[in-house]
Amino acid sequence: MKEYFEKAVKNIAKYGDTDIFPFPFERYMFEEKHESAVKLLEAMHSDFENSLSSEPPSTIEEMVPVGYFGFRKATMIEPFWNAYFLGLVISLAESIELKRVDEAEKTVFSYRYEWSEDKDSFFKNSTWLDYKRQCVENSTSCNYVIQTDIADFYPRVNHHKLENELRRVDNDSFDTTKKIMKVLSRFTNTISYGLPVGGPASRILAELALRHVDEHLRNNKIKFCRYVDDYTIFCDSESQAYKDILFLTQKLANDQLSLQKTKTKIMSSTEFLEIHQFLGPSTQDSSSDEQKLLNISIRFDPYSNTSEEDYESTKDAIAEIDIIGILSKEINKTRVDQVVTKQAINAIKALDTDKQLEAIQVLLDENNLVTLTPVFTTILRAFRGIYENLPKHGQQSIDKALLELFNNDHYLTKVELNISYIIQILSISMTDEKTMFFSKTFDSITNPFIRRQIIVAMSNWSCDFWLSYRKNNFNNSSIWERRAIIYSSFYLNDEGKHWRNHNKTLFSSQETSLTEWFGERKQKNKVVLS
Repeated sequence: MKEYFEKAVKNIAKYGDTDIFPFPFERYMFEEKHESAVKLLEAMHSDFENSLSSEPPSTIEEMVPVGYFGFRKATMIEPFWNAYFLGLVISLAESIELKRVDEAEKTVFSYRYEWSEDKDSFFKNSTWLDYKRQCVENSTSCNYVIQTDIADFYPRVNHHKLENELRRVDNDSFDTTKKIMKVLSRFTNTISYGLPVGGPASRILAELALRHVDEHLRNNKIKFCRYVDDYTIFCDSESQAYKDILFLTQKLANDQLSLQKTKTKIMSSTEFLEIHQFLGPSTQDSSSDEQKLLNISIRFDPYSNTSEEDYESTKDAIAEIDIIGILSKEINKTRVDQVVTKQAINAIKALDTDKQLEAIQVLLDENNLVTLTPVFTTILRAFRGIYENLPKHGQQSIDKALLELFNNDHYLTKVELNISYIIQILSISMTDEKTMFFSKTFDSITNPFIRRQIIVAMSNWSCDFWLSYRKNNFNNSSIWERRAIIYSSFYLNDEGKHWRNHNKTLFSSQETSLTEWFGERKQKNKVVLS
């Protein structure tokens, strides 16, 4: 299993362990102490049952916004157990991929597994936009298009059926399958269904869970495209469309899944093409700014062999597009086109400083935030990416706008995921106002990840008066906060050293490894990011 744990640690170190939550600081420990992290995972594997009982997986569940008024539950997993889970799953990933509908058929686009040594990545470069573009192409040769998706897909994946699928690809006397299911059961609090949302392990398992449905559609000669739980089906007649919806519904029902009624729609191919006009074929002369923007791959991979050239090329392409104009146009709508708006927000990193400052003013204007609600976390991530390169007044502008959201009791500050990202940005630089805000927030919130973000920030700011009190609650704190308290002890000088020596016998193996890493970073005057 060592090779799979190594791949898991490398991937998390480079890309993070989730696409929903802010990255936990353990990710950076995985990067700098790669061998130590792998050894910890190997030790967990060799003594699995004891590890599961003595240092059980800890999870944090949060409600994550979807669209304007919807929410879904997402799970943040303790980073070491998350990496262990990922290692188990990718040990079967190649076998799972071989069971899926062949990629060459251009039917299933989501998360095609292929390990890349150069990029430390698990998936081929197949995106949601590739899926949509194929749908546009297919719709030109049919009369009707069905657009639908599965209702609450990840939370409803049946564990028993998933276990059966895993056993079909597990050649290790089902040992890996048993461990996957035991860990998964802990993640879901022993409920026999559901996958944690946001990480690559769940994506691989989700694709396995839908394999049978894909094969049924294919064998019934139904022309379709799928990206995770989104289906697009192409039909010659309206009557055939109804038959195909019924067929898909029946096959999903066999796995205790169902279609989203409000999102299931039969439309003419003409209507479908009108809705997806920005993804249609175009020439450089005739295409709109939106079309040009969606044709740019905005990834900024710093580990690419041609990273500087790629970045400059992307920057030049974006410079020809009126990003501020696109954002302004979307804000003036009743509801934004999330695909276009997210791409425009992600493009902000490639703009010059003046344009970035203009974008900040547009996106953080409180009058615009109602319209921008579905992409608010995308905005926060983008600002986190440019914050440290902004001039001082630009940073202050972001800080002021974010703090005003709390002062005005804005509804966006009621979502804990938003709070996490906001605190991550505010913690980059210290002010008295932020220190008071963090102290007040810590006392008023119970979310252990947010509380530990604050402990880390207050440590980096050397707020010893506040930190000294925190260590007194170490034994009664969550594992998330315990690790931050250990980190804070390095900012309490002799007091902190004495406390560590007195309590080190209480540290878990993971805490001991992190303590060593914290000490090394402190010696190098490198802070841990929250």
